[in-house]
Amino acid sequence: MTRNIKEIVMQLPADKYATLGAVRCLPGLLAAVDDDVLWLRGIPFTGKPDPEIRRLPATHTFLLDETNLLFPTDSLTPVATLKSLHWKSLPELLQIVLPVSAMPAEITAKYQVQLAPAEKQQTTHALLTTLTAWCNYAETAPLIRLQPLTFAASDKNEVLIMGQPLPPIPGKEYVLQHKLLLPAGYEFNPAGIAFLVAAKLNPQQEDYLIFDATGTWECIPATAFVKAGRSAIRLTKRERENG
Repeated sequence: MTRNIKEIVMQLPADKYATLGAVRCLPGLLAAVDDDVLWLRGIPFTGKPDPEIRRLPATHTFLLDETNLLFPTDSLTPVATLKSLHWKSLPELLQIVLPVSAMPAEITAKYQVQLAPAEKQQTTHALLTTLTAWCNYAETAPLIRLQPLTFAASDKNEVLIMGQPLPPIPGKEYVLQHKLLLPAGYEFNPAGIAFLVAAKLNPQQEDYLIFDATGTWECIPATAFVKAGRSAIRLTKRERENG
């Protein structure tokens, strides 16, 4: 089989995106995120790759032909077809930062993160509801429905419940990405930058950040969550009533 190779494509772990800073000024390079994989394309097939490209922490390197088939560098047999992804130039990708109010003073915001309606169906992982609705549900819910859940209560008598399956009570559902909670039906704009946002706002991954549709967010310490159980929920209700 004759391969008409047009470029080299690399896969990197998504959390290694900062390493692209070393090659951001090289012409023709494009990057995209697919789940936890960072794709880099536009690397010339002819000639010797730039030394900085060779130093990238790639997990896989492929040759890409004119029909978008991916070949291992040492094989004539394709292993996959390159997906249709949201490709960005490296300067564009690496300039995505958060609003000034959420950043350390020494970082200059060049691109404000926004949320937009999601293009794909999402699985929800959290529910924001009232303490009253949560308590009423817990009084009659089978214990097997409570055991997979944790919850945190606010001074406003709101409760954020996390786990699956979520209880069938009224409230606002959220999806979870890198400990970022986004309103169900929304995603970051551009899509696929959750790991960038997490790296800027929550690099230690210790807490949860909950966003609204405008991009405003609040931090919820992981220590605020307790395992769901009737006694814990009743105690929370008494504390809020007496507080």
